[in-house]
Amino acid sequence: MHIYLDESGDLGFHSNSSNHIIIALLITKNPLAIERCIKKIRQRKLKKKLKELPEIKFNKSNDNIREKTLKCIAKEPVDIAYIVLNKNRVNPDRQFHKQKIYNFRTGYLMRSLPFENDIHSKLIVDKRSRSKIIRSDFDQYVKEKAAFNLDITHENSEYNQCLQAIDFIAGAIYRKYESGDDRFYNLIKNRITVAEHLL
Repeated sequence: MHIYLDESGDLGFHSNSSNHIIIALLITKNPLAIERCIKKIRQRKLKKKLKELPEIKFNKSNDNIREKTLKCIAKEPVDIAYIVLNKNRVNPDRQFHKQKIYNFRTGYLMRSLPFENDIHSKLIVDKRSRSKIIRSDFDQYVKEKAAFNLDITHENSEYNQCLQAIDFIAGAIYRKYESGDDRFYNLIKNRITVAEHLL
């Protein structure tokens, strides 16, 4: 089982920060099918100038690309899981521990997955700018919380189409909670098997 993780929103607690943060998972036994979706969108739907970009992202795409990408993903036999945190409910004393908040919510979500103990899965996370120490703490915590065997790798989303796919999924879910726009969420809702709300 391959599990791809991404988040949408931010971990800030300032006046211009998001009200919610979404941590989403794309779960599939066939990553190649998801890769084909992203490649097809790039080849058939993007203008020539956009095709040269290293990756496609929800926030930088128009509504047509968002719709086509999410519909393609939803046609595949995938599962989507997510957890949404309303940051206004976070105790002010804990707001300085942003990475602990992130690790805790991710661990909570992983433990909610209905996998048997003998299932062996691989969790792939966008490397981004996280330091090795932060990635190591994340890996250790999430492995402890998962109720199944788990390997974790951190990869560059520019070279991983499935990480690009989960970016679209996280973006669609975030739109629903942050701004009440559920147009894109509705395209994938039939694939959602776990939805945890910490509102």
